[in-house]
Amino acid sequence: MVKKSRPLFGEISVGGAKNMVTKVMAAFLASDGGECLIRNAPFIGEVANILANYEQLGVKYSFFPDRTLKVNFKNLKDFNLGDENTIGSRISILMAGPILKHFGQAVIKTPGGCKIGKRKIDFHLQGLKNFGVEIKEDGKFLRMKVKKGGLKGIKFKLPFPSVGATENMIITAACAKGETVISNCAMEPEIMGLIKILQRAGVSIIVNSDREITINSSENLNFKDVTIIPDRVEILSWASAALATKGDIFVKNAYQDHIVTPLGILEKMGAGIEINHDGIRFYYKGELKPTNVRTEIYPGFATDFGQPFAMVLSQIKGKSTMHETIFDNRLGYLETLNSVVKKNKFVLKNNCPVNDPCRFKNKGYRHLAEITGPVEFGKGEVEIQDLRAGFALIIAGLLSDGLKIKYLDLLFRGYENPISKLKSLGADVELVNG
Repeated sequence: MVKKSRPLFGEISVGGAKNMVTKVMAAFLASDGGECLIRNAPFIGEVANILANYEQLGVKYSFFPDRTLKVNFKNLKDFNLGDENTIGSRISILMAGPILKHFGQAVIKTPGGCKIGKRKIDFHLQGLKNFGVEIKEDGKFLRMKVKKGGLKGIKFKLPFPSVGATENMIITAACAKGETVISNCAMEPEIMGLIKILQRAGVSIIVNSDREITINSSENLNFKDVTIIPDRVEILSWASAALATKGDIFVKNAYQDHIVTPLGILEKMGAGIEINHDGIRFYYKGELKPTNVRTEIYPGFATDFGQPFAMVLSQIKGKSTMHETIFDNRLGYLETLNSVVKKNKFVLKNNCPVNDPCRFKNKGYRHLAEITGPVEFGKGEVEIQDLRAGFALIIAGLLSDGLKIKYLDLLFRGYENPISKLKSLGADVELVNG
């Protein structure tokens, strides 16, 4: 239950990046034995899901209070991630290459994840088939088997610079024999972090300026200890909470390197931003200007930033727009919020802005939101549809007459201790049953 709160004030620490730690944990399965430490690993639901899969595969691990995760890959015992004890998250398909490397076969549950659009895994499956993997799909499971000769390097152009598919191709290439060239790749900071870790393990990787990556693996992969970078999405989520509530939050351990574009947009709108050596302060220093935002592949304005940021736009006097170009159903949470809006409902459209077409043009997807503020939120009950929408609903609750928010497990998948952090900032929020 979230109720209207005073402006949020105080300091919180940002955790390790969900979108890096989970991919590193998948890549580590390619290890040819040994023990590794993952530092700054966040206590989040998605990490817990992977640890459940680790147990099924025979990986030994210890998770310490200082957020250090120790993993040991000496005795992998199973290729099956399809039984009742395993979790079918979208990370599971990234484990396919390493499992196939060790066992020649793999069974995984058809990946789940956030409901932000169709998010087909076609790119993943086509890439794996090119590596020499036979795949049988039977609804709930993907049954994979490597053809004679093992995984072999390929040349593969992604139809779209998908983050997950790029990571899958990189990880699988690290398990394959011969050279792999992947073009039209995503280039997110978390992907660069994954590449650096694989290089240290013995994989030769060259990143070209035209979104092309060349990979030559090593016969033996020996991973080194790694420290996870701060979560850039969490940083911007707390920035949104500060500005939407007209507050002042210092995000400890945040740094600007990976959020240059959104920082520039916030500054242009009139937001208070103070960049320090140990974090970033986000504060409301006066009326913000409405703006038009288009989500893009990195280094553009990331789609994951859009949902919390829309709550900032909702409190600005005037008309703003959010043009989503990555996922076809990312804006569904605004329709959910409309059920509790007292004034200035969100308007969702299936057309692109004039002179700003995207790949969803004329496809019928409602991917453009017109936001006329200030939006007034009333009282009611809403359901979280996906991880980042969950944080947006929390912010809306802080501006409302009282919101009961269901399915918080989706929020906990990617945010570490969000309720206690909110309380420390002065939010009126409580966990309730039912």
